[in-house]
Amino acid sequence: MGYVLVIAEPAMIDDFDEMCGRVAAAIPEPKNRIGFAKFEEIFGDLNAFLIIPHYDKKPAIRGDVLQRLDPYIVAGEVDSEKKFVRAIRDDEKLTPVLFSDTRIRTGLGRLPTRQTYVDCGDLTIASLKECLRDKSKVALSAEDGNQLFQLFDNGQKLSTGLNILLGERSSGKTYTLNRIAREYKNVKYIKQFSLVQTDEEAYTRSSDEHVQKRRGSYADNYLSGLKGVLDDIMDVDLYANERAVGDYVESLLKSAREADRRDSYSSAALFDEVDFPIPSGETLTALIKSVRQVIENIEFREIIEKHVDLGAMRLLACELIELLWSKEFEAKKMQFVNQMVGDIKAGLQVRTSATHVEAVDLYTVALDQRRVDRFAEIVQNMQAEGVVFRKDVQGFFIEVRKGPFAGAGEIKKVSGVITAFSDAFKKYSEPYGYLRELLGNDSLSRADLYKLFVSITYRILNRDGFEVSGGERSEFRLLQEIKDSQIFDILLIDEPESSFDNLFLNGNVNRLIKEISGAMPVVVVTHNSTVGASIGADYLLIARKERDGSDLQHKLYPGHPTDQRLVAPDGSEIDNLENMLNSLEAGRDAYDKRKDTYEAIED
Repeated sequence: MGYVLVIAEPAMIDDFDEMCGRVAAAIPEPKNRIGFAKFEEIFGDLNAFLIIPHYDKKPAIRGDVLQRLDPYIVAGEVDSEKKFVRAIRDDEKLTPVLFSDTRIRTGLGRLPTRQTYVDCGDLTIASLKECLRDKSKVALSAEDGNQLFQLFDNGQKLSTGLNILLGERSSGKTYTLNRIAREYKNVKYIKQFSLVQTDEEAYTRSSDEHVQKRRGSYADNYLSGLKGVLDDIMDVDLYANERAVGDYVESLLKSAREADRRDSYSSAALFDEVDFPIPSGETLTALIKSVRQVIENIEFREIIEKHVDLGAMRLLACELIELLWSKEFEAKKMQFVNQMVGDIKAGLQVRTSATHVEAVDLYTVALDQRRVDRFAEIVQNMQAEGVVFRKDVQGFFIEVRKGPFAGAGEIKKVSGVITAFSDAFKKYSEPYGYLRELLGNDSLSRADLYKLFVSITYRILNRDGFEVSGGERSEFRLLQEIKDSQIFDILLIDEPESSFDNLFLNGNVNRLIKEISGAMPVVVVTHNSTVGASIGADYLLIARKERDGSDLQHKLYPGHPTDQRLVAPDGSEIDNLENMLNSLEAGRDAYDKRKDTYEAIED
């Protein structure tokens, strides 16, 4: 399901109104929809309209419907400036258009700020289509192209790259960030002090859980093999096997002691006959699946054909399938014979007082024991202390370790279930016995038991290989938060210098912020020269609190970092250098004094 915008010429407004009425009748409720055939039936010649589907905007039109609309569309609607710029840069994507989604109505409080400018002469459907085919004629702003876009309804603009928001204390910087955050649905907002620890122990625990949640796939990948082993071993019941062997031996001894009681019924050949073992066919089925995967793979077809004759592989698949059918037919015959022999044995046993020797498959019993022994070896090897994964992340290392659980409490935490594990943990050193205890707990999902055998822990290490301190942990969290912002439409950061030292900001944060701003709008609030002056901003905004009569108001003075004068939307101006010095350096006098001090030390 997706949305599509249909725009008609003013001259056909009456016919268009009738068409829209037919659509409304066909879609009486929001959950209803019409198919392409009905859409085409209602609107007729689609070339007469400007058709703009939801493209990089939910709910988007995709797949077959988008292909059928392709001859009639020249643009696709996106829902953010980030996606607009991304589509403009990608030659494979449709020309993007960004709309406000505001519905014109009586009492509309303010005009929308999200819009698309088109360099077009005559405003006709034909001329608009022609312009939209050329991405160079479409932009986010009238004068600044795709470098700037309108943010607030007073005309205030923002860069599609990196914006630095400066200002003295209480000048409205955070107020402005909060306003921007309200304008967007998909915003990443890193607030001041949000990543700094207050309670060291609680913060460490929270941070580790944060990392573990993000890196959980590493644990799942490592434990996936164990999951497969568990699926096989869960159906093995050594205790039932032991009872079956015991019953067999006891009945065999009793039958020997009572040999004189044998009669014509107990002497019959089928009286002590054993069943045919029924083969599972799992190995053959898996082999056929593997061969089919080789034959049907498209992604690596070129490499496969260099080394494998696909014609021969198809013949192999056919022969294996025929063999599987043959074995399944044999298995069905064995099952039929087993059932028939079982019925006969039951009739003979009713008619004699001789002891019947219990049936047992000693080969299967021995095989089950070997599988359990191997299972124990695998689990104990996985429980041995060691590093599963280690990755360099912006100067830090994420280390994933494995080892045994230290107690029942750790197992309970991983299970996520409110139940006791004290009895099960008593058998933790015996993998099979431990498994049987877990299987006896009805509150546990069999599909998740593999998580309860090996403890997977996560550590953040500094560049020297030692576990990070509280401050280093906060630095890592900030870098991760910034890095992960790429899934959002805009990134807002409020005064990172309040929590971190200048060397870290200049070396790591500035570089990452600059990289992110190449793909999305970023706004950084700061009063620190390490960020504000050295990061290389695309756009500058200085916040000031000014008195307008008896009222105080927050104003923004925007411009490029090299502009001598910054001009607010209402036309008022301020000096860029003086305000930047006041915001970043505590004024010109303080800046000059520090400059002289540093020069004296250097000399």
